Amino acid sequence: MGSTDKPADLETAKEVPPPPKGAAYGSTPPPPKHDYFFVVDVVLRFLVFAASLTSVLVIVISKQTVHLGPRISVAKFNHSPAFIYFVAALSVAGLYAILTTLASLSVIWKPILSTKFLLHFVFLDVVSSNLFSYMYQQHKQFT
Repeated sequence: MGSTDKPADLETAKEVPPPPKGAAYGSTPPPPKHDYFFVVDVVLRFLVFAASLTSVLVIVISKQTVHLGPRISVAKFNHSPAFIYFVAALSVAGLYAILTTLASLSVIWKPILSTKFLLHFVFLDVVSSNLFSYMYQQHKQFT
């Protein structure tokens, strides 16, 4: 003899938990928490730009005069190939810092693919630092 009772559906038998106090059905969820990695990233990139700009300006504007008896000797940055390379490399580093700072700001304003951009920034930073060190080694060889 079989049973005529229908087995209870376990999915519909579960109780739905009540919503938290103060929240109504259909209300929008709270905004996601703000990620501060990109704020720190923008600040550090701006500091790199400020440091490279400052050092370029100090080297370009400076002029040293040495009195050697009756003869006066003037030294400028363009008298040494090392200083010329220094100014060129820091100018490129400053430009790179400006571009990546603007890109980081755009990620803060529209955080759609923020983790993907963070990974791209890490790769670009590694490639640029390797490129600068390679250029420096090549410059040292020929001077």
